[in-house]
Order: sequence, then structure tokens, then C-alpha cells
Amino acid sequence: MGRKFKVWLDSGANIHSSYEQVVTLDDLGYTDEEWDQLSDDERENEMRELAWERADWGYHEVTD
Repeated sequence: MGRKFKVWLDSGANIHSSYEQVVTLDDLGYTDEEWDQLSDDERENEMRELAWERADWGYHEVTD
């Protein structure tokens, strides 16, 4: 069985604003060796992207 990681995103808005997911290296498309060769920043970016996939955000111009 491959390594597992818990990824979460919580805006703190309320009890329902938290999202958690457990993923494996297989889910991410990495072997143990490939994951170990990534820098801490690269690993953090991979997990951040996964967490933000569930977030909803946007902007629009407001005109009066």
C-alpha cells in the first residue's frame, strides 16, 4: 500500500466550510521515488493545488 496524505482546506467561515481528502501517491501519479525527489516547495504546491480544487472563488467588476 502506498503512502497516504490528508489534504484539507478550511475557510473558517463556519462548521461546514472545511474540506478534507485522503490521497495516495498513486492518486497523484507519483512513485515513492519521484515524490522523494521533489523539493518541499514542489510537494507543498502539489497539495495546495489539490486542496484548492474544491474551493469556490471569483471576482467581477461592479459598476454603478
